[in-house]
Amino acid sequence: FGSSLQHRCANFLPCFSATQPPAMRVSVCAVFAVTTLAAQTNPISKILDLLAGLRKSVVSDGEAEQAAYERYTKQCKDDSKQKAFEIEDGQNQVSELTATIEKAAAKISSLDSKIESLSTNVKQNEGDLAAATAVRTQEHHDYVANDKELVEVIGTLERAVGVLEKALKGGSSLVQVVNNPQMRNVVDALGAVATAASVSSKDRRQLAALLQSSEDAEFTAGQAPEAAAYETHDGSSSILDLLGDMVDKAEGQKSDADKAEMTAQFEFNKVKQSLEDQIAFDNKQLDAARKGLASQRQVKATAEGDLATTQAELAEDIKSDKETHDACEKAADEWNVSMQERQNEVAALDKAAQVIKEKTGGAEAQAYGLVQTATTARTHDYAAVLSQIVEAGRTGADKSISALAVRVKAALASSADPFAKVKGLIAEMIERLEKQAADAAAQHEFCTTETAKSTAKKEDKESEVESLSAKIDKAHSRISKLKEEVANLQGELSHIAATDKELTDIRSTEHAAFVKAEKDYSDGVDGVQMALKVLRDYYAENEANASAGGSIISILEVAESDFSKLLTEAREAEDEAQEAYDTQMEEDKLEKTTKTGGVKYKTQEIGQLEKAIVENTDSRDGVSEELDAVLEYLSKLNDQCVAKPEPYEERKRRREAELAGLKDALEILEGESIGFLSVKTVTRHMH
Repeated sequence: FGSSLQHRCANFLPCFSATQPPAMRVSVCAVFAVTTLAAQTNPISKILDLLAGLRKSVVSDGEAEQAAYERYTKQCKDDSKQKAFEIEDGQNQVSELTATIEKAAAKISSLDSKIESLSTNVKQNEGDLAAATAVRTQEHHDYVANDKELVEVIGTLERAVGVLEKALKGGSSLVQVVNNPQMRNVVDALGAVATAASVSSKDRRQLAALLQSSEDAEFTAGQAPEAAAYETHDGSSSILDLLGDMVDKAEGQKSDADKAEMTAQFEFNKVKQSLEDQIAFDNKQLDAARKGLASQRQVKATAEGDLATTQAELAEDIKSDKETHDACEKAADEWNVSMQERQNEVAALDKAAQVIKEKTGGAEAQAYGLVQTATTARTHDYAAVLSQIVEAGRTGADKSISALAVRVKAALASSADPFAKVKGLIAEMIERLEKQAADAAAQHEFCTTETAKSTAKKEDKESEVESLSAKIDKAHSRISKLKEEVANLQGELSHIAATDKELTDIRSTEHAAFVKAEKDYSDGVDGVQMALKVLRDYYAENEANASAGGSIISILEVAESDFSKLLTEAREAEDEAQEAYDTQMEEDKLEKTTKTGGVKYKTQEIGQLEKAIVENTDSRDGVSEELDAVLEYLSKLNDQCVAKPEPYEERKRRREAELAGLKDALEILEGESIGFLSVKTVTRHMH
């Protein structure tokens, strides 16, 4: 029976962990030894075993699910933290790209206005040049026609004077002069001169009177007039003087026309050169503006493409973050439901086991209980049993067995049925020890649950502290970067201001030099033109000295051309320098506006980040305090729930002593005819 007891105790003890009180394990083995045959056919015990096994499985599955949930929760927090960083980076990129697009749009608008203005100027200057060219062409055409007519008039008059002088000096009469074929040709030519546009009305009337006299003379044969007949009717100079005066007037008109043509051509050349230079400069500026416009449009288009991509990625990150958050919340809800269901299931199993134990105890005893079939044991045999129990109590660590030995001894001395009394005592101890075991299990469940919750809370607070620390570190890093960018922008603004001041000083110096040069060149041109007028007028009246003055006039004309050209170039250089200065100032103004806005927004962001650092630092301090409280609570839980390990050799020695004493007691009981009976139905048949 001893080996059978040892085998059966080994099969039953797994239901009671090594952490349970030794007295309970000894008592269970004692009762199990006496009830083992009945238990083989006891369905109530089997049900209780199944309920206990199922409860253990439910608790084990819950612990596994708890661990899996904690890993999933940690993954959720890590994913959420990573997504938060990605979203923040995406928002920063969107802000930078938006600023780039706005800056490019401002430059595009400025360049569009500049291109429109330059195009208008070019079109207007080209129109002015075309109009001036058309006027100059017409003026030159009129001059050529008038000059040709004057040359012909002068030639005709000079030939008429020569013929008349020659005829009259030879003593020829008017009839002879008129009938002279050569003179007739001259008279016909003078008739043409009389109709010329360049001949004044007074000269035309005098010339017409002369021609009329010559025609009348053809019909007055042999009645030639005296020389006085060739005088004009109003008492003026003779016909020769008239013709000579007309020659002088025609030559004067030709000289004036030549001067006017030269002056007009010179002025046209100046205007043409100025307009062509301005058109070339504007076209150069226009080409540069168009290239800049194309470049800015490319920058804007690229930034808009990048912005669309970044916004799409940002939207996807936000959506993914929300989906992750929703999935984590859903998992948390499902876990809470699952944990509640497991708690309900454990409670139901515990209640079912309790009800079975409380309500079926009597029926179980009646149906499957044991009866004593013989009491032939001798007193010294009971004493031997008692001795074994006392020995087990002495060698064991639990004083309950020693107390049990005292109570067994009293039962043996006072009861007519000592076995039943001993059985009752052992059952009572088992009930008490089972209560202790239940309390220990409840304590174990409390420790497990609280430890899991506190550990999860600790990890949550540690993760929160880590997240807040990461935000604070990132904010510090961002502030350092923003301060560096602000310092760079302020340095660039200072450089732009210094450059603008330097350019303004240079422009002022250049403009002052231009004003002086313009006055000098203008005075030079005016002085040369006045000198030319004086010389031309003088030598026009004194042709004998014209050859000597011609070279001087030519040199003065060259000087006039040089001064005029230098004046034009100076004005063009001034216009070009002013245009470049205005363009640079406009670009610098736009650049300063952009950079000043950058300083403003970055400074505002620094303020917001510093405020966030203060808030996050306060939050981290609060969370750290909560974490310290959780750690302190965990420390207390460890002190309360984590048992100090008993040395293995001590546990082994105690367990072997308990089992040996119990085996000896049971062997004595078996040897003294304490038997096992079957279920109640078998007992009834025996009676």
